[in-house]
Amino acid sequence: MPSVREIAEIANVSIGTVSRVLNNQPHVSEKARAKVLKAANAIRDDIAIINRKATTSIALVYRGESSLDSEFDAAILHGVVTELEQTNHDLVIINADRGRDSGESLGQMLMRRGVAGALLRTTRSTRDMCVDLAEARFPTVLISDEFDSPHVGSVRASATGSIQRGLEHLIHLGHRQIAIGLNEIDDFDHAERLAVYREVLDSAGLAIEPQCVIRGPAYTASGGATLRQLMSLPNRPTAIFMTDPALGEGLAVEALRMGVRIPRELSVVGFDDSKRRFATFPRLSSICQNTDLLGRTAIQHLLEIIAKTAQPQRLRLECCFEPLDSTAPPMEQD
Repeated sequence: MPSVREIAEIANVSIGTVSRVLNNQPHVSEKARAKVLKAANAIRDDIAIINRKATTSIALVYRGESSLDSEFDAAILHGVVTELEQTNHDLVIINADRGRDSGESLGQMLMRRGVAGALLRTTRSTRDMCVDLAEARFPTVLISDEFDSPHVGSVRASATGSIQRGLEHLIHLGHRQIAIGLNEIDDFDHAERLAVYREVLDSAGLAIEPQCVIRGPAYTASGGATLRQLMSLPNRPTAIFMTDPALGEGLAVEALRMGVRIPRELSVVGFDDSKRRFATFPRLSSICQNTDLLGRTAIQHLLEIIAKTAQPQRLRLECCFEPLDSTAPPMEQD
């Protein structure tokens, strides 16, 4: 069976250097560390680098507060599990903040715990996990994010074109003051949605007032709070882009309670990753993404990377804009 000595031979370094790298000790050059990790990764399927047996476990890895109670993550998990049922792999969920030995890197911890590959869920504040796993050449696929490394794959929904079409639909209807409701967590997806919103309105020569950019937790109750804040403004917008499904649903429910008529008094373009747009009254015109497919595509790509039948790639699934009942010309143009 391959040993530390054989890793040293492949990397053309000393046994002591291999030992220091695998134990995450100092006094090793970055060049030598990279050579050892590359050699260790090359024989990953043949050796228990840190005294582990060959494994079929796949980890969904996050750090900090879990978002697994969200409908988005639930749909991703459904897609992942559906694909794994056709294989001999199992799924484990790991919080990267827990269970690490002193001085242990994330890649080393995953290998010690018998993980063959990782699906990563990140926010802007937790993207350092990508750096760790890229340096270790650990089989990794990011979900709903991208990372600039040839050693990390990614799968995300590309919503730029659909958001442009949704906002241009509002502008074509005559709306000149369009607000936006955002998740308070600044992840990759919501950063993209805000950037496209700014770009489209700027291209149309429309001003973006600071009070029209409203953030809140991604819960239905927060969508109601967004509407109340919007309706309290002295110069109210005539339309809003709600960038999260729960926020959009909450806004629609609160509109019924408050007697705000959608779309007559407020046009709404939402975001949907399931079928929520059909459960509101009126049905919300929405940017739609297939989250189940996102999960299935992510695990398919990760299994290809583990099997070395594909190199890590940046995969994008296109969204679509579906106009329904929640958009109309503003009242002054009736």
